[in-house]
Amino acid sequence: MLLMQEDTQHDPFQERIDSLSHSIGEVRRKMEGLMAENQRLREVVRLAESELRNRRDQVQRLENAIRSLNNNRLEARGRVEHVMEQLDRLATSANKVD
Repeated sequence: MLLMQEDTQHDPFQERIDSLSHSIGEVRRKMEGLMAENQRLREVVRLAESELRNRRDQVQRLENAIRSLNNNRLEARGRVEHVMEQLDRLATSANKVD
């Protein structure tokens, strides 16, 4: 009788332990899923940051190329203006000689 009474009292505890163990297993699986998703998101962020760095570098190279072309254009304009001034002087001096 005492053994049967202990089994009866033990059953609810065992059921509760089993239920908690099951719940802990579910939580563990969900946590593992979240950790895997977190790792995937970290990889996506890493790739996005890398792509962003590449794009920034590309923009910087293009900006440098534009600056260089603008400088070349300004230098060419200066040379053309200088040549025009020289032509004007030559034309003026040619008119004085006539």
